[in-house]
Amino acid sequence: MLHSIKTANYRNLDSGILQFSERANFISGRNGQGKTNLLEAIYWLLSLRSKRGRIQDCIRKGESAFHIDANLTFGDLKHRVSLGIEGKSKKLLVDDVPPKRKRDYLENVLVVDFFPEDMLILVMEPGLRRRFIDIACVQHFLPHEDVLRRFKRILIQRNHLLKIPGGPDQGVLESYDRPFAESAAQILATRLHLLRKFGKLTDEIFRDGIGEKYEASLHYYASLDGVPEISSAEDRIEAEKFEEMFLDALTRNRGKDIESGRSSIGPHRDDWGMTLDGKPVRQFASRGEVRSAMFALHLSRFHVLAEKRGIKPVVLIDDVMSELDIKRRMRVLELLPPGQIFLTACDPPPELDKIGSGEMRHFVMEAGVARQVD
Repeated sequence: MLHSIKTANYRNLDSGILQFSERANFISGRNGQGKTNLLEAIYWLLSLRSKRGRIQDCIRKGESAFHIDANLTFGDLKHRVSLGIEGKSKKLLVDDVPPKRKRDYLENVLVVDFFPEDMLILVMEPGLRRRFIDIACVQHFLPHEDVLRRFKRILIQRNHLLKIPGGPDQGVLESYDRPFAESAAQILATRLHLLRKFGKLTDEIFRDGIGEKYEASLHYYASLDGVPEISSAEDRIEAEKFEEMFLDALTRNRGKDIESGRSSIGPHRDDWGMTLDGKPVRQFASRGEVRSAMFALHLSRFHVLAEKRGIKPVVLIDDVMSELDIKRRMRVLELLPPGQIFLTACDPPPELDKIGSGEMRHFVMEAGVARQVD
């Protein structure tokens, strides 16, 4: 629960203190006034990462750092949390004391978000989909971030070897096979496991919740041969099943990788997507169906993560409700999970009371200043 927030030098936001409702907070205002910036600041506070752009883009022009101070309730207690970002340095304080590990703090907070750029995940380049599922995997199981970092480091080092003029030393190149396969197998297994969970709930929400008529299914497109379909995969997929498959494939593709100067298989080459009655969303779905599909996917993510973590997430929905017609908007609002919600739009829709019981607090944003209105 986010009770209040105060920012300093974060984009165009004013430095005043904002007090929030425990249930629903709606921020309206013209484009470019700071609505998205406020949600991004909340995202930073609860995830310790940037939602978009480089860190320096978040800092007001002419300044060297930004700070976010807030009052939060987690672990049944109210806490003062301060986050300062300068260069690549992050300084986090909880009740004026730095936690031993940032993960100790992240284990107690959870934010799930839906921004306009997320509407494109199902129809744009694979990198967007890989980022979406990898962040969700980390939120589902925080130590997974270590696996992602390890694989990225190994991939960079292996690709550097592959680009050596005249070819790499074979012994050195082979020494990367086992650590590459171990990390790649863990990432693949975790993605499949979570997408399987998302897939079940996404279809229910898409048809029974939002009211669309097609069957929504998620599919994983692996660069590694022999990976099972998401729908037929075991409930808990063990990474060891893929490790030997990766080792085999690395051996078979070694010549090809040396010739191209890059690693041809691995989670960095994989993709996933959604079909409606067996037809790919990115090719056959209408604009309205794409939006319904994305809302169904995001709503399933909200519920799956909340159930796994045992935390009611803070939900951020930035200016995407207007993409739906009134019937779909009403259904989506009724499906939002319990907990604290922040929504933005240029104008408040009349369906806001569908969020549920509890106080609704309305702010109008202008030139970075959020003013509460009745």
